[in-house]
Amino acid sequence: MKFSKTLLASALLASAGVAQAELSANVAAVSNYLWRGVSQTGDKAAVQGGIDYSHESGLYAGTWASNIDFDGSDEAVDTTGDGNLDTFVSGDSKANAEIDLYAGFGNDIGDTGISYDIGAIYYYYPGAGGDAQGGDLDFSEATGSLSYSWVTATVAYTFWGEVDDGPFQDGDLYYSASADLPFEYEGFSSSVFIGRYTFDEDGDPGVGDLDYTHWGISISKDAGDFGSFSANYEQTNEDEAVSTDENPNFWVGWSKGF
Repeated sequence: MKFSKTLLASALLASAGVAQAELSANVAAVSNYLWRGVSQTGDKAAVQGGIDYSHESGLYAGTWASNIDFDGSDEAVDTTGDGNLDTFVSGDSKANAEIDLYAGFGNDIGDTGISYDIGAIYYYYPGAGGDAQGGDLDFSEATGSLSYSWVTATVAYTFWGEVDDGPFQDGDLYYSASADLPFEYEGFSSSVFIGRYTFDEDGDPGVGDLDYTHWGISISKDAGDFGSFSANYEQTNEDEAVSTDENPNFWVGWSKGF
């Protein structure tokens, strides 16, 4: 997930006034990097981190990165139209990192208790595209969300992508709802979510059915100066075709903010 990139972020920060902006950073280690229900690391571990600028006006910009491994992933589509799933991300893809660049604006709506966030994100995969090394997996999304109390609804729309004849081009839509459960016990917290991914190419000849639903739950423990630890469960519905793994996925993670 990602943005150009640096120019956009710099322009936004300059307009807000860097002197009034707050810089923060984060680092994490996870046993499996799942993005919208699909492993980006072939069910292997990942080290991740990011840097964010935020302004009191609600303007923000940042970047985030993670190692990935599409060679070992289960991502697949029916590229021939014969009813069989073929590898979507080719085995000679040399992408081993994901770099996201994003910017947006968020604020409260008066005294209603409702807050909103609108933004855009650019997903950059350096070295993708096999021997061409052209980065032809990159794509961009426009995002929007509304939150009230402990419930958040989010929509993401893919408005540009470098992939040909497949998902993650333009016209794809992802929408989800999440809830921070009203439960807290000695530093523990929990959340649940459900999301639906619909692809513009879904059902087209040579592509097949791609749309899918996924859901999950997370339980985390605040460990103070030692960061936060989490245990997570995610699963996709049996009909989805972007990932062939329809079994429950369990992963653990650690994160810390600075």
